[in-house]
Amino acid sequence: MTAVKKKAPKRKKSTGKKTSRAGTHAVRLLVSSLFLVVFVGSCLYGLVHLQKTYPDPIQPSYREFPMEEPRLSEPSAASFEEVYALLADELLSGAQARLRLPAEGEVTRLKMSGAYPEQRRLMELATRIALTDSPAQLDLAPRKGHVRLFWHGRPRVELRYDVAQDVARKKPLVAIIMDDMGRSLAEFELLLNLKIPVTPAILPQAGQATRSTALLQRADREYMIHIPMQPKSYPAISPGPNALLLGLSEKELRSRMKQYQQQVPGAAGGNNHMGSLFTQQPELMRIVLEELRTSGLFFIDSKTIGASVAFDEARRMGMRTGARHIFLDNEENVAYIRKQLRKMVRIAEEKGEAIAICHPYRQTFEALQREEDWLRQQQVDFVVASRLAVRR
Repeated sequence: MTAVKKKAPKRKKSTGKKTSRAGTHAVRLLVSSLFLVVFVGSCLYGLVHLQKTYPDPIQPSYREFPMEEPRLSEPSAASFEEVYALLADELLSGAQARLRLPAEGEVTRLKMSGAYPEQRRLMELATRIALTDSPAQLDLAPRKGHVRLFWHGRPRVELRYDVAQDVARKKPLVAIIMDDMGRSLAEFELLLNLKIPVTPAILPQAGQATRSTALLQRADREYMIHIPMQPKSYPAISPGPNALLLGLSEKELRSRMKQYQQQVPGAAGGNNHMGSLFTQQPELMRIVLEELRTSGLFFIDSKTIGASVAFDEARRMGMRTGARHIFLDNEENVAYIRKQLRKMVRIAEEKGEAIAICHPYRQTFEALQREEDWLRQQQVDFVVASRLAVRR
C-alpha cells in the first residue's frame, strides 16, 4: 500500500513537466512564426520600395539590336482592291483600270505606252499607298522600266515602260553609310583606307565623336550624325543616352537635336539610329527634320521598320532626303556581307541608285576589302551620301 501511494505523486509530477515542456514549445513556435511573418513582410516592403524608386531596369548605353524590326501584324486599314484603285487612278487608263484584279499568287503585267512616269508623280503615289497602312509597297525600277505593286512582299502588278536612252546611259550611283561610328578612332583609320567612299554616321554620345570629326575634316571627308531614336523594343533595348523619346517635349527634342550638332560639328546630314517607333510619328519627325533643315542638313531614313514615315515627311517638307535600300551586315559573316555587296550593285542597276547601310564590324571591313576591286570594276559610281540625298 505504501509503495502505491509513493508512485501516484510521481506520476502527477511527470505530467506537470510534460505540460510545461509542451507550453514552452508552443511559445517558441509562435515566436518563430511571428519572426518569419515580420521578415517576409519586410522583404516584400523593400522590394516594392525598390521598384518604385527604380521603375526601369538599368540598361547599358548601347546593345546589339535587330537591323530591321518587322511590322506588327495588325488588320490592314486598306484592302488590296483599295490600294489597286490608287494605282489605277494615277497610272492606268480607263480600259486598263477595269481589268480583273489579280488573284492571290497571280501577277498582272501590262505593257505601257509613253515615257516612264516622272519621279515626283511616283513619289506622291508611293506616299498615298504608304498612308493606307496596308502591307502594300510600290517598287520603282526606272532603269528597267518597271513600276511594281507588292502585297505582303509579293508582286501583284507590274507595269512595263520603255527605258529612255538618257536613263539607260546614266551610271547608277551607290552610297554606303557606316553607322554606329565614334567609339574608336581606329575604325575611322580603317574606313579612310578603303578604296571606295564610305560615309560614317557618328553617334553623338560616343566617346570619340567630336575628336573623330577633326580627323575626318583633315581628310576632307563627309560625315553624318547618327541620331538616336526610340525603338519599339524600348526600354529592353536602349538607343543610348540622351536619345529622342516619345515622352519628351518639343522643347527638349529641339534641345537634344542642337546638342547632337554640337557633338558632331560640321556634319553634312543625319540618319536615324534605331527609331522603329519614333520614325512612325509624323509630328515628332517634323520637329527633328525642321532642326536639320534649319541647319542646311539632309536626312536619310534608315528604314529600321517598313512603316517609317520619316522619308515621306522629309520629302513633303522639301528637304534633301533619301531612304535605305539594303542592310549589308545583318549577319556578321564575311561571306554573307560579300553577297549583300553584290546585291547592292544589282539594286543600283535596277533603280539607278542604292543606299546601303553597314556597321564597323571586323567582318564588314574584311568583306569590303575583299570586294573593293570587284566593286570598282562595276558600271556604277560610288558616292558620298549627300549625292543621293536630293529633293524628290
